[in-house]
Amino acid sequence: MTTLQEQFTTAFPHLSFQLNYPLATKTYFKVGGPAELYLELAEREQIIALVQFCQKNQLPMIILGGGSNVIVADKGLDGLVLKLTNSDFSIVGKQNNETIIRAGAGLRTTLLVRKTIDAGLTGLEYFLGVPGNLGGAVFNNAHYLQDLISEYIWRVEIINKTGEAEWLDNKECEFGYDSSRFQRTGEVILQAELHLSAGLAEESQKLIKQATLYRSETQPLGLPSSGCIFQNTPNNPELQKRFPQFAERSHVPSGFLIDQAGLKNTREGDIEVSDKHAAFFVNRGKGRASDIQKLIERVKSVVKDKFGVELREEVFWLGKS
Repeated sequence: MTTLQEQFTTAFPHLSFQLNYPLATKTYFKVGGPAELYLELAEREQIIALVQFCQKNQLPMIILGGGSNVIVADKGLDGLVLKLTNSDFSIVGKQNNETIIRAGAGLRTTLLVRKTIDAGLTGLEYFLGVPGNLGGAVFNNAHYLQDLISEYIWRVEIINKTGEAEWLDNKECEFGYDSSRFQRTGEVILQAELHLSAGLAEESQKLIKQATLYRSETQPLGLPSSGCIFQNTPNNPELQKRFPQFAERSHVPSGFLIDQAGLKNTREGDIEVSDKHAAFFVNRGKGRASDIQKLIERVKSVVKDKFGVELREEVFWLGKS
């Protein structure tokens, strides 16, 4: 038993901490080394107590969501990796003719959408195919095309830097494109409340069908991937002149720029730029985090040389390769 493991098991003897846990099994990209310690928790009070313990004793801890938008380093992660599995869902009230629902950070986004539709609510249908959990969607302000999850967030419960649970309203979350305050503060997202309108199941199914069809036609579904590796690129006069079809848009799709640079099917090891959506990288077998990093740098370099823009990564790195 390691010193770190002993500290945790002494303080929380009823919890099952796992040593050297293979994190590749918990990420969509299927890469990365082991966690020194790994634990899954669903109970709110246990989560709060564990976070407080880590803060008080200055012990390293990383929160893992659904694993859809992260890349774990090949060497793995030191300290405790805590995966939240709190997946509760409830209707808590009404506000301005809308229904307020509450859901745990560990609830799968797809399941969240299904539950809202079953409750006769509309608004989240396009997020049905968005991978990961609600906590990660809030953390990254997940989007489907121009539809942002923050448009539906009423408030978010967090564990703050002093270990206390508190609620933040939408404005306090400081949402932006692919961003929120939580990326900066390290606060732990416990659950969120969303405001949704009443809807018809038939209309919801139509929206789901549209989104599902679009994804199947444009994304490399069925292969290990973290989705879009890069954010869309802010438009500028040079890009507007070169690509007039995007002149009225605020951003140019990163996949379009990568495609125009002739980079589809480019590979580093078993990591490849998808031929279906160039902003997606896929794992063709035994890809490593280091292969992903090399391919990212290669793609960024070529796109910058050809179009003069710097692609920004949309995925989050955990650990150092």
